[in-house]
Amino acid sequence: MSNVIIKRPKEIFELFSSLGNLSGVGEKKLNLLEKKIGPYLINLLFYLPHKSINRFQNISLKEVNHGDILTCEVEIVEINIPPFNFRKKNNMSRIITFGINNEKKVRLDIIYFGQNTQYLKNIYKVGNRVFVSGKFENFNGLGQIAHPDYVVKATEKKLIPFFQPIYPLFFGINQKFISKIINQGIKKIPIMPEWLNKDILIKYKFPNWYTCISRIHNPENNDDLNFNSIFRKRLALDELIANQISMLLIKNKISKIKEIKKCYSNSELIENFYSNLPFELTGNQKKVINEIKEDIHSNKTMVRMLQGDVGSGKTIVAVISMLNAILDGSQAVLMVPTEILAIQHFNTIKDLLMPLKIEPTLLLGESRSVYDNKTRSNIIKQIEGGEIKIIIGTHALISKKVIYNNLSLAVIDEQHRFGVKQRVEITEKGNNVNVLVMTATPIPRSLALTAYGDMDISVLSEKPIGRKLINTYVLSQTKIAEVLSSIERAIKAGALVYWVCPLIEDSENSDLIAVNERYNFLKNNFKNINISLIHGKQNQIEREKSMNEFKSGESKILVATTVIEVGVDVPEATIMVIECAERFGIAQIHQLRGRVGRSNKESSCILLYNSNLSSIAHSRLKILKENDDGFKISEHDLELRGPGEILGSKQSGNLEFKFVDLHIHNHMIPVAREEARKMLENEDDKEKINVLLSIFGNNDAIRLLKGG
Repeated sequence: MSNVIIKRPKEIFELFSSLGNLSGVGEKKLNLLEKKIGPYLINLLFYLPHKSINRFQNISLKEVNHGDILTCEVEIVEINIPPFNFRKKNNMSRIITFGINNEKKVRLDIIYFGQNTQYLKNIYKVGNRVFVSGKFENFNGLGQIAHPDYVVKATEKKLIPFFQPIYPLFFGINQKFISKIINQGIKKIPIMPEWLNKDILIKYKFPNWYTCISRIHNPENNDDLNFNSIFRKRLALDELIANQISMLLIKNKISKIKEIKKCYSNSELIENFYSNLPFELTGNQKKVINEIKEDIHSNKTMVRMLQGDVGSGKTIVAVISMLNAILDGSQAVLMVPTEILAIQHFNTIKDLLMPLKIEPTLLLGESRSVYDNKTRSNIIKQIEGGEIKIIIGTHALISKKVIYNNLSLAVIDEQHRFGVKQRVEITEKGNNVNVLVMTATPIPRSLALTAYGDMDISVLSEKPIGRKLINTYVLSQTKIAEVLSSIERAIKAGALVYWVCPLIEDSENSDLIAVNERYNFLKNNFKNINISLIHGKQNQIEREKSMNEFKSGESKILVATTVIEVGVDVPEATIMVIECAERFGIAQIHQLRGRVGRSNKESSCILLYNSNLSSIAHSRLKILKENDDGFKISEHDLELRGPGEILGSKQSGNLEFKFVDLHIHNHMIPVAREEARKMLENEDDKEKINVLLSIFGNNDAIRLLKGG
């Protein structure tokens, strides 16, 4: 793989020129464009129309219908333009016209409100013919176009686009302006190198990059903007190649050649650990453990993702992998996104390792006191001295103050809460650090290749032995009284209940039920039952107190926001109520549902929805009711809501594709990956790689790899 140095080539500097250089873009317009589109010409070129209008579909005054776009030639017969009055902004001007040829008796009025009178007098003169294009309205039996989009001389018909691209608009910007500056920008595109090889160009009949950009903004038919048009497909493939190059470069940076260590099997210690487990590992877990073990003792540092549906047993795989890593005296860390999860993992792992007399350590932020009266500074000293082998913690694990003696394995749990930056930072805490990232969100293959193409992937597809299916019920909010009665009976039988609400506070613009309001409602209905509350606006001590009350059974109901989505493990909890379920993504509901069903007891998930549920929302909830396969659910969510819902903001921010639709273009990902690999192996393609990464804004790769 070539040693690529990320540097923007001089040939494409024009693509990164300010939008203020375009004619008609003053300071006010520039500020608007920079906020909504971006600062550079390339951002403008990538601002895509969402549809096109056929302006010449209706050309007959006799056959046009109310609401249609009409483009026709008319003759001006009368002009009624009152003197312009600044105080009367709704002053109406009316230009009376009639059609030509066989439509000479058909009248069409052109209407303006508050328009500058001199402007109108300049373009409308009695006896002249003009082409007018705009939305036709039938007003009291009279045909009219108010504020037409185009008015040109009869000899200048070609100035009206046949198919006009329609862009998403924002305050202060109209269609004419955005089209005008985009076409200015197209003329400024420099000569670009062709990065696609000839075989690809011939196979898919792709035009060059310039032609594709130009055609997207100047469609010649309704199909040009289609995701499957050759223009869109070409640009999508380019974007995917840039994505795959960045993934491979990041992998190359993290996964370095290392000296092969002697494999310390210490079978007695590992067998002792297995014999003390209160359950049997699945065949799938054993297979993945061996994959990770082989990676750790191979000649390249491991960069592996462990995917597993909720409750598939990822934690035990991580613990055994950490044991395998420390057998030669090395250190292993487990990094998680929240302190609640760190404390939970610490307690679980501490109990698991107790028979081996291996004591893990918990490391949290500087503001936190740490267990066993050890000061944070003493723990950091022991980590640096190599006395502590297994450390569980939050972002504190990658702080500058923490120096490791011999870090060999970094496990990152709930990795969608972290970015590439954190993955790289943890590898820089030692020489040849192996990285295992874990996610409870099953990720469709197309998304995994584009978001995590820098990693090898292991999948836990089996549930631990003895786990039962979670019964899922979809109920209207109007049946809440019945739900409360069922919950009361279940609590008397020993159940613990999660009750999840989407917002902390009500707002004027939302009818979502606030978590505080629901907490008070439940307390009033269950006067003899202890209820706890947990949400993101509480401080850490308050959240821990509520969580501990619930785990111990002191409180029977935990009213919560989605703060409990990540990794919370209370095996005694067997009922999950999710309110306003239609407001959540289905992958997120699946994660929340996974907080129950973590033992051999029957468990239930109740999805409450508002009465005005749309058919689409109903079908989404039906998917959850009928399906407990996280991979199938994620495929549906990718199609319905895009990558952000599945990956989380930390990861989806790196997948802000402009041209790619992963559901439609997934078949092109292997092609893009192979092209990326070939380009990285070819020294002559360095310049092309720089162009691709620059124009498609693969920021993680650029930021991490600048300077080589």
